[in-house]
Amino acid sequence: MKRVLAWFLLLAGLGCAVAGTLLLTVLAPPTQLAVTERAQDPGTAVVTAPGLLELTGPQASLRATGTAQQQVFLGIARASDVTAWLGDASRTELTGVRGELDAPAFTTRSTTGPAATDPRVADIWLATASGAGSAALDWPRSSSAEVEGGVVALAATDGSAAAPGTVSITWALQGEQAEHPSAVPLVVAGAVLLVLGAVAVLLAGRKASS
Repeated sequence: MKRVLAWFLLLAGLGCAVAGTLLLTVLAPPTQLAVTERAQDPGTAVVTAPGLLELTGPQASLRATGTAQQQVFLGIARASDVTAWLGDASRTELTGVRGELDAPAFTTRSTTGPAATDPRVADIWLATASGAGSAALDWPRSSSAEVEGGVVALAATDGSAAAPGTVSITWALQGEQAEHPSAVPLVVAGAVLLVLGAVAVLLAGRKASS
């Protein structure tokens, strides 16, 4: 009976260890949250809501893509400064993220209005990037903590033409979001059961030979 119990501990330990290893590797959840908004009529700017850049992870990686002929502008500034700069201009606001990790989407709000001024000549930006057809910019979460009132990101062209139609934000997931909660406990339990099973098999073998 003891020998059967010993082998059961070994097999249970092996099963737990294998399951935990799979959850940490092949079956591990995504390490990034990437969300893309494709707008048919984005207005003159696409802007994030305060707090969205700090959704998760150490930084947000932004990318705005328009047509090859567009000069795309990406900027990050205090939320109050962007609100004042935009005024009543038409815009698409990215207000949050909905859905599961494997199929996330932005929640949005759109407003109509006049054009804005050229964002490239404004002196409100804490960080900027620009390029023909697309622009990319990384914003560390720690930088947001230093700005009173929070920061937002804005994607535009020259303020009067349509904003880039595609805007994406990618966050690196950390902690429980980036790993299955049962993975490590299963590996630890498997290791303990394997040791107990091996000791039990050894003792059972010695007893049988004595």
